[in-house]
Amino acid sequence: MAKRISGRVPDVQPRDLKAIVDTIYALHYVREFSDVKTSKFLGDLVQAVRDESESKSALVPAEAAHLRDRFKRLLEIENIRLLSKALKLQRDGERLYCEAKILSDIRAVFHDDVSSKPAGAVLSHTLKLGYHEGREHKEFFVVLESADLDTLKEVIERAHAKAKTLRALLADTGLEDLGM
Repeated sequence: MAKRISGRVPDVQPRDLKAIVDTIYALHYVREFSDVKTSKFLGDLVQAVRDESESKSALVPAEAAHLRDRFKRLLEIENIRLLSKALKLQRDGERLYCEAKILSDIRAVFHDDVSSKPAGAVLSHTLKLGYHEGREHKEFFVVLESADLDTLKEVIERAHAKAKTLRALLADTGLEDLGM
């Protein structure tokens, strides 16, 4: 976004413009995920600025009203508002994926007499899935065999193919893909 609009604001350095755009996105993101009306959000935002400014210089009522108006205009940027709404819809679920890792190891198979050399070994893979549930970060582990890795790969490749098909459908209907 910053690159797209940089030509319209040549007096703003690209690094500063990126920081400004990131801040506007953050405002929209927090507003969307807070699930409060814009008027309440604006009131809370201005109050937070007012509380912060007490230690430096007091924010007079006229400045607070002007600040509220500016924040309101920023929150009315339709494209960013829609992107924030789309992100919330995309992530609306009980558990949100965070990270994954596969731990592979060799597990020895012993005879009844465990003091003798193992009879053999098996390969084992443990899929570790990290996710967010509410405000908590959690994880769970699933033990996989080598054949399961192939199945999991096929499932992921199928999901990629379906996503490609659905993106083409969006393009055909003129709907913009607002997802990440």
